[in-house]
Amino acid sequence: MEQQMHTIKPFGLRMPDDVKAWLTARAKRSKRSMNSELLLLLEQAMSADQQEAA
Repeated sequence: MEQQMHTIKPFGLRMPDDVKAWLTARAKRSKRSMNSELLLLLEQAMSADQQEAA
């Protein structure tokens, strides 16, 4: 899933204010951007999903 970020097309995402606040705080604690934090969470969920399917 490794790709250069500049080759990935932007994806607009709407989220409730409370979810955005949670993601913002989590990203700040981890010293990551919101995009990087969200991508990490999605990759972890995808990995867990694939392990369950195996």
